[in-house]
Amino acid sequence: MTEAQKTKENEEYMNSLNDEISYLKEILASKLFEEDHLINFTCREIETDYSLKFGVYKYKIKDYKLRIKKTKRTIELLKKMIEKQSANQFNKDTADLEENQKKINQTKINKPKINMGEIESHIENEFSEEDLELQTETAKVNILIEEHKNNLSKKQDFKELHELYKDCIRKIHPDLLLEPTIYEENLFYSSKEAYEDRNLDELRSAKNLIYIHDIENIPKTVEDLERLRNKLEINIELEDIEISNIINSKPYTQQKFLLDTKKVNSYREGLVTSLLEVEKEYIRINKELNELKKENNLSYKLDLTKEKREQS
Repeated sequence: MTEAQKTKENEEYMNSLNDEISYLKEILASKLFEEDHLINFTCREIETDYSLKFGVYKYKIKDYKLRIKKTKRTIELLKKMIEKQSANQFNKDTADLEENQKKINQTKINKPKINMGEIESHIENEFSEEDLELQTETAKVNILIEEHKNNLSKKQDFKELHELYKDCIRKIHPDLLLEPTIYEENLFYSSKEAYEDRNLDELRSAKNLIYIHDIENIPKTVEDLERLRNKLEINIELEDIEISNIINSKPYTQQKFLLDTKKVNSYREGLVTSLLEVEKEYIRINKELNELKKENNLSYKLDLTKEKREQS
């Protein structure tokens, strides 16, 4: 084979690789957009719908369950402290005491002094992670509901937002480039953030920056083209897995359920019943705590401690 023939064959192979790469890039860009659209629009809308239908009930149920756990733990610690301090204070055998002395020992004056502030502080520390988890979930629900209200008021058309983001993906998504630079990665993720925030103006600005940028590491050799092709094939397989994971897990799998009015109403009724049950349980256990405090002259001290904390 002559040099001219080798050169021609090499050029034909490179052209073939470029065509294959263009085809693979289009497939991958489509899948990358599908994943982000599923996460930021489809799944978020499902989460919002779920929150609107059930969020308040589920939050209140979790809130009451946490209150019950805290109250039970408070009772447990309080009883331990009463027993411990009673043992220290009344260390004589009551059988040896006269009847009048027994009555004196049962008065307020001789009640063990319990530091309710210490107990409450311990409870706060012990349940801090659960408190934070509940606050985080509540905040997430509130954000979704607020977004829903804003979207209704604005009546936004997201067609341009989607098209702009698709363009950004095709041009500079790191998975489509052979060796993306840090600057190129930052350029893309600025567009991704704007898309996630549904900020059309910022996405327009990001696209302008992306389109005036010249990609730095363009494959020019057969080896580089083959590397890029292999990278694209691998990333397509990975995207298929990511998309499959999304559509086979929550919140996506809740979509069908949320469209079934009968099932939605039935589930809501169950939540209302559960809410009433935990509310009754909380009232019962809180009554038990108040009676224990009253028996040991602690009601005033507890309220005072709470008042001081609220003022601080």
